[in-house]
Amino acid sequence: MTATVRTEFVGASDAIKALRKIDPDLRKEFTRQVKEIAGPIVRAAQSAYPERYLSGMDRKWAPKGRSIFPYNAKKARSGVQAKVDTRRGAHSVIAVTQKDPAASVIDMAGKKSSNALGQRLDQYGRPSRVMWPSAEANLDAVQREMSAAVNDVMRQVAKEIG
Repeated sequence: MTATVRTEFVGASDAIKALRKIDPDLRKEFTRQVKEIAGPIVRAAQSAYPERYLSGMDRKWAPKGRSIFPYNAKKARSGVQAKVDTRRGAHSVIAVTQKDPAASVIDMAGKKSSNALGQRLDQYGRPSRVMWPSAEANLDAVQREMSAAVNDVMRQVAKEIG
C-alpha cells in the first residue's frame, strides 16, 4: 500500500517517452529536475512523521505474513519519494509516494470506513494525515515549476521532431 499525491499534465507522458528516445541523458536530467521540484512536498512529508505514534505500533504486526509494523520514523521518512513513471497504465507521470507500509497505514487509516485504529490516529489529524497536507501546503509552487519543466520538455521534443 502506498500513499500518493497526483497532479496531471496532459501530454507529459508522451513527451517524456519521446525525450528518452531522442536524448536519454536529457531524460535523466529531467527526472532529476522533477525530483528537485517536488522536493518541498517530499521534505514537508518527511518532517511530518514524529518519532512515535501509538504505543502498539512498536510491536510487530504481519497479517498473512506481510510485515506492516513496527513503525520506524526513519523508514517512514526515507519512504517518501518523488518519481517519474511513464509506463502504460500508470495513473500519473509524476508522483510523490510513501513506500513504507506502516507510514501508509498511519496516513490513511480510517479513511474508507471508521475503525478503532483510524479513530485513535485522528488525534494527529484526519486521513490523509501526512501526504496530502504536505502536498497541499506546497502544491501551487510545485505545480508552477513542474508546468514550466514539462512545457520545456514538450518544446524540446517538438523541436527535435519538427
